[in-house]
Amino acid sequence: MNLRFLPPSALLASLLSLMMPTASAELVKVFENIRGTTVYADSSTLSANGHLRRIVEVQSYREPGSRGLLSMKLLKEYDCRDETTQIISYTMYDEAMARGNVLGTVNTPGPVDKLTKNPGGAGGWRYACGK
Repeated sequence: MNLRFLPPSALLASLLSLMMPTASAELVKVFENIRGTTVYADSSTLSANGHLRRIVEVQSYREPGSRGLLSMKLLKEYDCRDETTQIISYTMYDEAMARGNVLGTVNTPGPVDKLTKNPGGAGGWRYACGK
């Protein structure tokens, strides 16, 4: 993970945006599957640095998961050149569309994955990278 391109204030602002309500967000549907998972990209959060893009996404589920999880708000980074994705941080909610009670927040970045390992991430990658 390369966080060197973000000044500390920008990183803090990105993390705080995960806790903000989505009412003012500009959500664009980028993925939907037959199991009821829908992913939206918040176009107002897209930032670029060379071939890297960061964007906040909302994942909403038809059926609750463990602990009543019905949605998540994620800060994701896409590498447009290498076709990879990484979750930087995320917050889990007990209602759809990143609403309701916060069930937990993870601020530890996940592994960098090729899009071929995560086809659901391809919609967000296409949107963020303009493909």
